[in-house]
Amino acid sequence: MSSESGTVSSSGSGAGIDRPIFVEPDEVFDAVQETLSRKWHLRIVYQLLENGPLGFSALKREIAGVSSKMLSESLTTLEEERLVDREIVNDRPVRVEYSLTERGDALEPVVSELISWGVEHGLEEGV
Repeated sequence: MSSESGTVSSSGSGAGIDRPIFVEPDEVFDAVQETLSRKWHLRIVYQLLENGPLGFSALKREIAGVSSKMLSESLTTLEEERLVDREIVNDRPVRVEYSLTERGDALEPVVSELISWGVEHGLEEGV
């Protein structure tokens, strides 16, 4: 444990994860899972990371298989979670654009690592 930095390092197998002392991993996992485990959420975040701000129709085109209803519900939830921002860019006809907030943008290294892990370990035959 490093008292200067206020972090704890797990030392069971020699490789530890530094985390603030006051954080319970289970609480963090629950919060992250609640936000990102829904089917379309990571796909939306990924598209906004890759393409920048997109309108509803453009997002729908980029995300194979998502219905308009599910995309709308997912965007609303991501807005409530302060990961996505919705901006009206034209009022006649109404045109809305979605972009990542600073909080959503901070997911870039996480998304990148998930993709890397999936390519290396998660795409096994028969799975």
